[in-house]
Amino acid sequence: MQAALVTATTDPVIIVDDVTVDAPRAGEVLIAIEFAGVCGTDLSLSNGKMPFPLPMVLGHEAAGRVVALGPDTEGFAEGDRVVMWMRPPCRTCRMCIKGHGELCERSGKMSAYGTLLDGRTGFSRDGAEVYRALGIGAFTEQMVMPAAGLVAIPDDVPTEVAALLGCGVATGAGAVLNVAKPEPGDVVMVIGGGGVGQAAAMAAAARGAGAVVVVDPVEERRRQALELGATHAVEGGDAKVLRGQLSEALGDPTIDIAIEAVGRPELVAVAHRAVRQGGTVVAVGVQAADAMVSLPGPQVALTHKRLLGCFMGGIDPQRDLPRLFALYRRGALPLDRLITARRPLAEAAEALDDLAHARGLRTVLQVGG
Repeated sequence: MQAALVTATTDPVIIVDDVTVDAPRAGEVLIAIEFAGVCGTDLSLSNGKMPFPLPMVLGHEAAGRVVALGPDTEGFAEGDRVVMWMRPPCRTCRMCIKGHGELCERSGKMSAYGTLLDGRTGFSRDGAEVYRALGIGAFTEQMVMPAAGLVAIPDDVPTEVAALLGCGVATGAGAVLNVAKPEPGDVVMVIGGGGVGQAAAMAAAARGAGAVVVVDPVEERRRQALELGATHAVEGGDAKVLRGQLSEALGDPTIDIAIEAVGRPELVAVAHRAVRQGGTVVAVGVQAADAMVSLPGPQVALTHKRLLGCFMGGIDPQRDLPRLFALYRRGALPLDRLITARRPLAEAAEALDDLAHARGLRTVLQVGG
């Protein structure tokens, strides 16, 4: 199969056509990838910001069609359109039993080590294993996935839109709906106007926020945010500069909830400074392995603010992706407008360059279909 590979973080992404894909085993499904979104985490994996086993097939945000089912695998049929999720709930571990399928302990190893649930990768090249980015590896023509990590796509949802729910949109929207949980009338600030941040802003508006402010230094992204549901958009800066911008935009700089969707420690600190007493900061962006978040010690207790980590939007795929599909279908999440470029798989490196230079919101690779 053709695939986009990272062989060394100092080298560019390469396109090869000799990756071998396993046949599906029990509980697994062979998927023909149709569309894959290019996510900030792909960039972090390719440049070494997030250490990961190499070589690996990039890509973790994708949708496609079922090609074949492994033995005794139920729930899907050949030809079904599905979106993939990197942390398939096993429904038997401690966290799944507690109702937190998004923190499944068994599949956490899959996304951390780049393997399938049984420890193999399902990819090889010249007889050697090739790892799966975050346990998926979607920048390829076909791949094997656990059936528990698949969700059927409604007939009236385009496959390229569904692909975005495999990571970015679900992460941003889930951070609002599952973790921050704003009350009607709350003022929500989203730091970062990329795909994840825009999805968070959309979800905040859908939940009835009184104001939604997107903070981003790129003028085009601020303009897009206002078109997609944000009520205000500002350039940002340090805590003092941001407060002045919020005062000018809102009249009152009080922020109830801040979503940090970039992955920079200083922005988490800015968000913590910006929210009111008792307010909430949700840190969504994935930071470099050596990054450290620093906060003024007295402020941690005296301001009664909450700082919450949020992995993949707290999404349980079978519970939450149908909810997000429903929001899209009724117009509350205009996800198709997040797609600002389409490229073939052969241009995966160019798509990563789009991301690195903040060109557009989401580039989608068309692999098949």
